[in-house]
Amino acid sequence: MTWTSAAEVVISLLKRQFGLNKCFFLIEKIWNKEICISGTKVNGYKNGIISIIAQSSVANSELLIRKKEIIEKLNKCLIGSTSIKNIKVTVK
Repeated sequence: MTWTSAAEVVISLLKRQFGLNKCFFLIEKIWNKEICISGTKVNGYKNGIISIIAQSSVANSELLIRKKEIIEKLNKCLIGSTSIKNIKVTVK
């Protein structure tokens, strides 16, 4: 029987429950640097879908209008990847 470290358990839980993995942090970094929509925050990434929290309906509208452009830009920044398929926005 082998023991699993607490760090490995926490990382595994974060990956399964919240989609927080290396790809999430890379997407978050690219979002903050390249997309720059005021009042938005990356909340998660799972199965090709980015979850975004918008602080206002104005930010939500901008995301919806630029959705295709944003997906293309993020996939281009991820070295030609097509891993991002959709953006889900929640207004808080």
